[in-house]
Amino acid sequence: MNCNNVVVSDADTDDAAKEDLFEDGTVEEDPDDDASSLHQLKSMLDTSKTVENGGSGCNNKAPVFDTWINDFLKEITQPAKETMDVNGFQVLTSQVQSVRQIFKRHPDTAIGFRPKNQQIRKSYMDALLRLIETLCQSPEKLSDDDLSKADETLDDLIDVGFKLDWLKTKLNGVSEKKKMGQSSVARLGTMEEELQKLKHMVLDLEAQLQKEKAKVLAARAPFSFKDVVY
Repeated sequence: MNCNNVVVSDADTDDAAKEDLFEDGTVEEDPDDDASSLHQLKSMLDTSKTVENGGSGCNNKAPVFDTWINDFLKEITQPAKETMDVNGFQVLTSQVQSVRQIFKRHPDTAIGFRPKNQQIRKSYMDALLRLIETLCQSPEKLSDDDLSKADETLDDLIDVGFKLDWLKTKLNGVSEKKKMGQSSVARLGTMEEELQKLKHMVLDLEAQLQKEKAKVLAARAPFSFKDVVY
């Protein structure tokens, strides 16, 4: 096959990928777009590997792909906010403590993550941090769609080499807590209805009790002289 067949030059793909990143070089903060953004990054990495490895018998990189990826990275690499290196990842100073805690508790987290480009590495780390932030929310506030997207993001991170068994366990735990919460809310509704019925029954019983007490008092009351005479 001719080498020209292994080329990434689709303008629509170009535009779609670029729209998912801010001008300052960071991935959009909307958690709903994490899965899509990571799919695009993963597609870029997979395409690059295919071209480099000559999957169709071609051993040279496609020049169109090189031009596209270079232009893409130049466009998203604008004057950046101050960053620091933490375990090979350039992260914002506001993220340093969180990333350090991740690697302190789970040192093998990125052991299989191979990309060298710092922008791509940062994008994946941003996605990981946003995923953790999502799981820190109350399960009650997370929709089923939120949890589904979180699961997709986690799968994408694992696919590119992150070791996140610990996070998978936490995500499953959040899903279970949400289900338990929903079941408990349903039971609470039923119990409240039953309680209201019982309260009405108690009020009725109290009213009947007062009537019976009145009858007892009337039955115990002696006749007066006037009552007897007249």
